[in-house]
Amino acid sequence: MNRKISATVGWMQMSAPNISLYAMTLMAQPSFKEEHPDINRFQVVHRMVYLPCMHFFFGLCIVGMLASVHSLLVRWTEFRKLPFSPAHAAFCVPTLSHANAIQAYRAAVNSFSKVPVGSPFRSFLYVYWVFVLIAGTFLTLWIATKFMWSLPGWTHIDTAGEMEPPAPYETAMTSSNLITTGESLVQPFISPAILQANETGALVVSRDQYGAQVYRRTRMVTALGFEPIMNQLQMDVERELLLDWVGKNPPRRRHRTLSVPGIDFTYGATGAFGAGNAGVYGMDEGTGSPWFSRPRANTSSPNVSHRYT
Repeated sequence: MNRKISATVGWMQMSAPNISLYAMTLMAQPSFKEEHPDINRFQVVHRMVYLPCMHFFFGLCIVGMLASVHSLLVRWTEFRKLPFSPAHAAFCVPTLSHANAIQAYRAAVNSFSKVPVGSPFRSFLYVYWVFVLIAGTFLTLWIATKFMWSLPGWTHIDTAGEMEPPAPYETAMTSSNLITTGESLVQPFISPAILQANETGALVVSRDQYGAQVYRRTRMVTALGFEPIMNQLQMDVERELLLDWVGKNPPRRRHRTLSVPGIDFTYGATGAFGAGNAGVYGMDEGTGSPWFSRPRANTSSPNVSHRYT
């Protein structure tokens, strides 16, 4: 449901239940009673637990597939406009692992379930498995072909005329002291780490005017991992929205400086332990000491709720 997550990353939601179901097949290793009449109590209980667990994880796999398909459909209008990038590889493994998980579940149903052969449920499983297997195979072959075709253009980047992006410690997120907050911000915006990565770009090997190889940062890439890179306008808009939200929702002023759960007492006769501090401490360049006092944000004005939709 979070539109700030890219379509390629949203498609990977099915990976966890797929791998978990496939790993559950290890429980099916004990042999059948007909093969070993001396079956023990553990193996009896094991067979009582195995199939219900497989049913449960199969339900999670279907939910994961529906969530991934939904995440792609709601982002399709914007995603189809993006150029092919290494991020498209995120569609391959989850799809094929889903086919493996369905096949493992079919084997469990065929071996341990009392569902008759030819029933609608078994027919649905077979048709669904074949469809996912064929579609995932063609998808993987198509993406792999385009990946190898595009690989020279991704590895030989022309950075001529591009102003080198700032270093990670020079980005707007770092200067605003937001990158250290990370995902602890309860907000509907793109993560500060993602914004910083887009602003910094990628470190690549380039050639200078004399033909020597040098390392330099560039935004002339199509993806950062499984995240398609944002254009300059998108990055500026998202960054300004995040900074505006943080400015209108500053941290609350604390009355106690002891952050230990369950402790609510004060020290000393006057109860002034830890009082009188000007603010929190952090590192900064250009100061006489490696630590300096940073004043707290002004919280006198009421909080203003701001949400980007």
